[in-house]
Amino acid sequence: MINISKRLQLVASFVPDNSNIIDVGCDHALLSIYLYNNLKHVSITASDINPNPLKIAKENLEKYHLEKKIKLVLKDGLTDLDKNIDTVVIAGMGGILISKILTNTENLKNIKNIILSPNNDFPIVRETIKKIGFKIVKEKLVIDKEKTYLVLKAIRGKNKKLDYYFGILNKTDLEVIYYYTNILNKNTKILKSIPKKYVKRILLLKLENKKIKRFLLTTSK
Repeated sequence: MINISKRLQLVASFVPDNSNIIDVGCDHALLSIYLYNNLKHVSITASDINPNPLKIAKENLEKYHLEKKIKLVLKDGLTDLDKNIDTVVIAGMGGILISKILTNTENLKNIKNIILSPNNDFPIVRETIKKIGFKIVKEKLVIDKEKTYLVLKAIRGKNKKLDYYFGILNKTDLEVIYYYTNILNKNTKILKSIPKKYVKRILLLKLENKKIKRFLLTTSK
């Protein structure tokens, strides 16, 4: 049985069975291997833009006797996708890079599900999801090695009202409260030390803190 991180386990739990998956930026293909072993009816393509990780991915597939079950591809993002692929998984990249990969909607014409786990810039990712014609149906934060990650699932459709900053996170989840409380505390420390001449920065931090405080108050009701 392959061991993967807590974050990747959560990512895997968002991936539907009976799907044709591309694991973009697969790195060493550990997530792809885990998905194949834990879902009943899937086909998986593991891709990466760099050849070196794919060499290690190939070794891992051979180690678990899956070299004929999971397809490895040297590929830039979602370019030239096989028509049968209907589920995109991208984990372990920055939010801006993920958004860039998703922006070309021509690459998504056959895609039904998008599962993402950005390392940062969560609001940018949410905004991109809405712009490309998908809606977020599930979100969760996970703390892995003292860092907080977002995992989300999107399908075709529209979120009529979507707060890019908080998304559709469950306000009562301890990870959510922990994450936004940390941001609030960090901002408060910055505000105490930042020179008064940085007026715009100060105003933005105060607005962010106000928004977080309002959000956290709703979690205690």
